[in-house]
Amino acid sequence: MPKTTSDQVAVAILETLPPSMRAIREQMRAGRVDGMSVAQFRLLIFVRRNPGTSLSPLAEHLATSLPAASQLVDRLVQAGMLTRGPHPESRRRIEVHLTSAGAAALAQCDARTRAWLCERLSGLDEADLERIESSLRELSGLLSADGA
Repeated sequence: MPKTTSDQVAVAILETLPPSMRAIREQMRAGRVDGMSVAQFRLLIFVRRNPGTSLSPLAEHLATSLPAASQLVDRLVQAGMLTRGPHPESRRRIEVHLTSAGAAALAQCDARTRAWLCERLSGLDEADLERIESSLRELSGLLSADGA
């Protein structure tokens, strides 16, 4: 049996991860709160990953202008999903945080997506599940900033 090379694994990763992430994103978006735009949903996810973020990183993440990001934040503040307030060290900068309602909306999406993934994984035996989990942990460690 021929030896697997790092190039073959790199190709497999590049062919597997983008469509996998696309499917996961579709599931997450399908589970978002009624009336919430995709941009608002992406903004909430970003704030969850970056609590206390300011408008500039939000605008950059969404590939939009500062005024457009500010309007999205305002709508989510009005909807009770975010809080917006001054940075403790700089009055000119604002901080954005999830509210409990925003966190709950994302948790609901997470739960639906996990259920979808569990359904897809349900046909695998314990050894296959352990192998996938181990491989994903190892890959994550290799690709993380401190794994270099």
